[in-house]
Amino acid sequence: MGTQYGTTKKNKWGKYAWILLALVTYILANGIWSIPLLAWIYPVLFLKIFDRDDLHRPWLVLGGIYAVGFVIRFSRVIGMELWICVLVAILLALLRILPFWAWKKRGKTFGATFVYAAASVMIEFLIYVAYPILGGLSDAYTQYQNYHLIQLVSLVGIYGITFFMNWTAAVAVWIWDNRTGKNALRKYSVVYVGVLLLVFIYGIVMYDFSAGDIGQIRVAGVTVPVSELLNEDEDVYSVFYTDSFTDTNLINTKRKLGNVAEELLTKTVQEAQAGAKIVVWSELNGAVLKEDEAALLQKASEVAKEQQIYLFVSLLVKTPREDYKENKVIVLNPFGEMISEYYKFGRSIGELCQEGDGELKYVDTEYGRIATFICSDMAFTARIRQAGREGVDILMIPASDWQEMTAIALKTAIVRGIENGCNIVRQTNCGTSVAADWRGNISATGNYFQSDTKTITAQVSTEGRYTAYAYIGDLFAWLCGGYLFITFTTKKKRNRE
Repeated sequence: MGTQYGTTKKNKWGKYAWILLALVTYILANGIWSIPLLAWIYPVLFLKIFDRDDLHRPWLVLGGIYAVGFVIRFSRVIGMELWICVLVAILLALLRILPFWAWKKRGKTFGATFVYAAASVMIEFLIYVAYPILGGLSDAYTQYQNYHLIQLVSLVGIYGITFFMNWTAAVAVWIWDNRTGKNALRKYSVVYVGVLLLVFIYGIVMYDFSAGDIGQIRVAGVTVPVSELLNEDEDVYSVFYTDSFTDTNLINTKRKLGNVAEELLTKTVQEAQAGAKIVVWSELNGAVLKEDEAALLQKASEVAKEQQIYLFVSLLVKTPREDYKENKVIVLNPFGEMISEYYKFGRSIGELCQEGDGELKYVDTEYGRIATFICSDMAFTARIRQAGREGVDILMIPASDWQEMTAIALKTAIVRGIENGCNIVRQTNCGTSVAADWRGNISATGNYFQSDTKTITAQVSTEGRYTAYAYIGDLFAWLCGGYLFITFTTKKKRNRE
């Protein structure tokens, strides 16, 4: 009896250790920490937990791990109030456990590995459709520096990465469960290795053999600290975010923002004189009252003309006592002419700005076709695909972050560039600015919190490339949905027969 009791107690503690390991691995795989290797490992642990006989309700355990892990991973990243984040975490947890039900319902066979992976894709796709900004939290983005694997997004988008990662986990579990059946192991290992080779051959071709002799241009991103003014300065905050301001607040706001604008223009001239042919300001940096907008644009126009540059002027235009501001980018050519005006489309929760139409605005230059999106626009894959279809060579992305979310936003922008064959320059307030080519190679970064100048410069390719994903979009996700439908409806028909 003593031996039996000891064995039971050991199994009990082993069960809890397994659950704790799964939770810790899940938390560290993405979000604030984001260890790419762990994004491959935790799904294996989750599958084994769901299959444990000594857990009375494994779905509840797994759902709890998802919910608690999500809050720890992302509560500071997504900027929601804690109670809202908890509700979102519970809802997502209920969705995230569905692929495990599908896997077990199919009998944990090798065929069930495809079912599990396809169901994981469909859940992620449905979450993206419901609230696109949450799509930026996908584990697929953790692989953005796995250069050969990440090229797969140029064919099938991030859902190809999601499928392959989850299928790998399910195959690993299947191999462990069937380790004594040598014939089956040999047969199905060939299937997995064959797919693995195809994925990486595609990646090698797209990464190593598709880069020709491409011209480059010097691009600069400039930032002047403005977030502190907008969020903490009594004068500016009262004018931009309240109706209870005085004439003194208004006068002081004009003066303070005028100083920011002058510093922006000075930095722009400095970068142009250092050789930059394109200069972009970070999101919100050109904060200005509506009555002063024309004067600021006139000064910017003069700088663009004198320095012979393309200038991407990022503005936050406020009309006092009106709720909605204009968050937009004005593009000036080397003649000082306004050649494009783009309003932000992908607004974050609580962002009181006029919603743009989301239509691509591009300009053809001697340095290639250039377009702009703003910050969270980059989460909207369907909008960014316009750039791929229209052959945009460089995407300029003014952005404004906070410290905990900047790594997520950076990865999202880089992957959007790979998906659509665009070089990207993302210049941000309060985060990490980046320039990367259409293969995902980073040529420059700048950390707002560590940089004295808060400026980045980079040699940026003047040519993009064709990608299939720009045209077929999320067809792969829809095919996964069709596969699941056929799989389960066919099984039901057979059962009735």
